[in-house]
Amino acid sequence: MLMKRINLFWLTIFLIIFFNSCQERSIKLISKKWDCVKVENFLPSDLQITNAKDSANALQLQSMLQSLSWTFSDNMEYECAVNGRAITHGTYGLRDNETVLLCTPDTKNNVNRYIIQTLTEDGLVLRGSTTGIPLTLHFKPH
Repeated sequence: MLMKRINLFWLTIFLIIFFNSCQERSIKLISKKWDCVKVENFLPSDLQITNAKDSANALQLQSMLQSLSWTFSDNMEYECAVNGRAITHGTYGLRDNETVLLCTPDTKNNVNRYIIQTLTEDGLVLRGSTTGIPLTLHFKPH
């Protein structure tokens, strides 16, 4: 009986260490400045651009998104900038086996949720949903 408890204790310790090391690895990978290099699905597929102003606004939106950069620190804080100018700061967390990135701005008025499609040393791909649009952002390290 005592031996079973000891084995259960060590198994529990091993699992805790294993899951913490996985999250530490993901935090280490994401902790840097990322520059957006590609944007997919920034406009709904059913949107009809009918005039030059709509077209210009769409191009301006795409340009703004592609000038986006995010800096994640290892102390779970982030900064989001457009054209090098910080627009928001806050905290972030990884959930669901490091497949979900939650970003909470300092204002705490909302939580932005992104699905991590790719996280490597040289690439980060996030999929989010803004007003029902399945926006996908591709980042490279700065």
